[in-house]
Amino acid sequence: MNALFNNIKWNEVKAVGFDMDGTLYDEYEFISQVYSEINIRLINDLEVLRFMEKRWLEKGSSYPFIFQEAYSIASTIKIGEDAFVNFAIEIFRNFNPNLVLPKRAKMLLSCLKDKYPLFLITDGSSALQRKKFLSLGLSEYFENYNVVFTGDYNNEFHKPNIGSLTKISINNENLVYFGDRNKDEKFALDSGMQFQKVYVMIENK
Repeated sequence: MNALFNNIKWNEVKAVGFDMDGTLYDEYEFISQVYSEINIRLINDLEVLRFMEKRWLEKGSSYPFIFQEAYSIASTIKIGEDAFVNFAIEIFRNFNPNLVLPKRAKMLLSCLKDKYPLFLITDGSSALQRKKFLSLGLSEYFENYNVVFTGDYNNEFHKPNIGSLTKISINNENLVYFGDRNKDEKFALDSGMQFQKVYVMIENK
């Protein structure tokens, strides 16, 4: 393990945490599925669908502005802009994805699970994040009581003591958190955890 992500002080690590979207799987897989559903139900224009996908890749955020932009270029939408945006958001939040956990993520999680308690912290709509979690089969690696959906905490989730949210009663300085965004890094470092930025999980499925 010392040879893996060798910037981590593994001798100090007693538990390992993960972000989900973009870290354990390629979030674009979810986006392409849900945008296709929105296109089928509300737009019916492949060029607009490709535009939305491209804008998500550029911005890394889904709504409402991408849906507003899509409305502005689509000629096939038969309802007003506000109704379209609201329907698109509703489809997005209630979508049931069909996701596959990449092989590298499975291998890493299996290896770490044998050595450390694992926890997961993911933001976004709690109901949607739970659907992604189940679709990816992550319950094989994370006990339910060690999974934190920050949407359950509204805007009150910041610099947590992980032990207050999970059954991992270990000081934050003995934790390492894997994520893919600068936001993840700030969260981890502000919380006193070590941080490892990763993109490797989403390669070579």
